[in-house]
Amino acid sequence: MSGNESTHPIFIVDDEKALANSLGLTLRSFGLENIKTFYNGQEVLQQLSRLECRVMLLDLFMPGISGEDILQQVKDRWPHVQVVIITALNETDSAVRCMKSGAFDYLVKPVEADRLVTTVRLAMNHAVLLRQNLRLKQKLLTGGLDHPEHFRDIITQDPKMKGIFSYLEVVAPASNPLLITGETGTGKDLAARASHLASGRKGRFISLDAAGLDDNVFADTLFGHVKGAFTDAREARKGLIEQAEGGTLFLDEIGDLSPASQIKLLKLTQDRVYYPLGSDTPRASRARIIAATNRDLESRQKDGLFRSDLFYRINTYHVHLPPLRERGADILLLAENFLEKACADLGVAKKPLCPRVSRILMSYNYPGNIRELQSLVYAAVAGGGMDLLEKKIEELQGEDSSGRRLIDSTNLMPPAPWSYPEPLPTLEQAVDMLITQAMLRAQGNQARAARMLGISRQALNKRIRKA
Repeated sequence: MSGNESTHPIFIVDDEKALANSLGLTLRSFGLENIKTFYNGQEVLQQLSRLECRVMLLDLFMPGISGEDILQQVKDRWPHVQVVIITALNETDSAVRCMKSGAFDYLVKPVEADRLVTTVRLAMNHAVLLRQNLRLKQKLLTGGLDHPEHFRDIITQDPKMKGIFSYLEVVAPASNPLLITGETGTGKDLAARASHLASGRKGRFISLDAAGLDDNVFADTLFGHVKGAFTDAREARKGLIEQAEGGTLFLDEIGDLSPASQIKLLKLTQDRVYYPLGSDTPRASRARIIAATNRDLESRQKDGLFRSDLFYRINTYHVHLPPLRERGADILLLAENFLEKACADLGVAKKPLCPRVSRILMSYNYPGNIRELQSLVYAAVAGGGMDLLEKKIEELQGEDSSGRRLIDSTNLMPPAPWSYPEPLPTLEQAVDMLITQAMLRAQGNQARAARMLGISRQALNKRIRKA
């Protein structure tokens, strides 16, 4: 769905003006504001050629042209429009005919407000999913991004990450929540910001770290309060959901929310209305929610720590960011970038990464992912040299045997073909190049690399130390 649910109008077609207007009021009270009402079928068919409608509420019995005839024309000429039949006739044959003709749903008057709004939103979601699937298919055929500049802050040459970018670009305009999962330090905040940029929303990007917030602080921060809501509420305060109006609200560490806070978030995502503390007047939520966590939410559901209904609400769209150990081709690319920034920040001359340091960087597993790599590089530059980085990585690997690389070789850059550059490298340089390539292919395992090179592990270790 679009960044704002009112971007594409909802058509109401019913010759009973009072009923049509009542349906419109109900939808508007739930934040669905762009409503176009028509009292005859011919007029709506004319307007469909001009306005991009995604959902139509259609009465079956009208003078001039019947609802079934309108339904048939709509599905023939505008198949993406989701038609919800609303009629006073509770007749099975009629319902079956309409559903076979392509109606999204069939509601019998009078329709309860919750049922109406839920059905309309489901129809809107279905229309969006159809369009998104079409765009994803087109991207698979053509490749590339429409606006790569939205992802410029995420440094990568990994194919999986490029696929994630394509998916984020397609679903960015939707109003339903996006869930971003991944280990600590994988760049979930950057992915959320990129999604906001790709959405074209005019509102702000507002973020909240939900970890450690008790229920009262969470509610006050998210929803705000009115003057006098509690003892110290001397002035009204806008909550983050209001500050993110027309934009994106990013809720980080969503897996750590308390049970009471989870209920509040569930109601917000379900009804898209909220109440500032101390107020009885509901306010419509017009911010797209992006949630992120490094927790395994499915396991937490099984343990009773995270609500299943909330999980399904925030998991409408989902991307999982791979850890750095599965993005082997990005390690040196990121390290060079961090080295350049660190040198610029500290005012020191930048030197390229030598083969020895490159091998050291590629030999580590990075449990802290990109954030840990950045910290290591910055610490090395601040400490006066790359020797500190080598020492630190060796200490980390010594503390935890799992620190040895587990990088999938399929994620490494393809090996360069054997060639003879101009000028020719010295024998020492050629040996360094071979050792670097062997360590890459062996995923940092010295024993495997030594077997590839036909030398002992001790000889290889001596060479690495000497480089």
